Amino acid sequence: MIKIKTLTRYPFKSLSGESKNKLSVNRQGKIELDRIAAFRLGNNSVYDGKWKSKINYLSLMHVPYLSLIQLTLDEKKRIISIKIDEEKKERFQFSEMSLIEEKIKGFLMTKGFNKRFKLIFPKDNSSFHDSEKGLISLHSEASENELKSFSEDVEGIRFRTNIIVKNCLPFEELDWVGKKLMIGNLTFKVSKPITRCMAVNCNPTKGIYDLNILKILPKLNQIKEPTFGVKLELVSAPGLINIKDKVSIL
Repeated sequence: MIKIKTLTRYPFKSLSGESKNKLSVNRQGKIELDRIAAFRLGNNSVYDGKWKSKINYLSLMHVPYLSLIQLTLDEKKRIISIKIDEEKKERFQFSEMSLIEEKIKGFLMTKGFNKRFKLIFPKDNSSFHDSEKGLISLHSEASENELKSFSEDVEGIRFRTNIIVKNCLPFEELDWVGKKLMIGNLTFKVSKPITRCMAVNCNPTKGIYDLNILKILPKLNQIKEPTFGVKLELVSAPGLINIKDKVSIL
């Protein structure tokens, strides 16, 4: 029986994730508080509500040491906690966005990164996913283990996936594209495989590019483009998904 192993949301684009026992999926088919803020490159802090590609934001694709920044979000207390590398954790109110921005800038400057950027944190339902529709990402524990046969240093968090499932075959999830899944009480269409970018070559604990995952993946799953995981599109009413929920292929 296929079940959920882990659930993770990523409040700030390209920064650390938060492990959860349950996640809320909204009417737009997105996970609540997932990719709701981002650091936009350039001087323009005005947000027009329109989706823009990842090249407009700080991204692991270009800045690997972003992985050394751990952010957690307490939406009830309206507090953002930041821990950078070996430094002590600091806490900021939602109203202190400029201080958060300066904290991130100070760290990146120690790594030689001097480009200007602004923190974008809208108060509406905006999100900063890699595609305009957003969707929810899923991969299997077995696919991770297959990658580890090439290198033990491949951690699943490289892929910044929302849902990791267990009890299926390596890359079996790629065969689900076009099919429907039921997770708990929610129904999803498996809309497409995920073609990966340079970000997955980043070692999340070291903040460096240390493996060429993009070359390894085609050898493992026989897909020309480097592919890992799938995207889910909500086709039922919104609701909750929980750790250990059963996953059924319809």
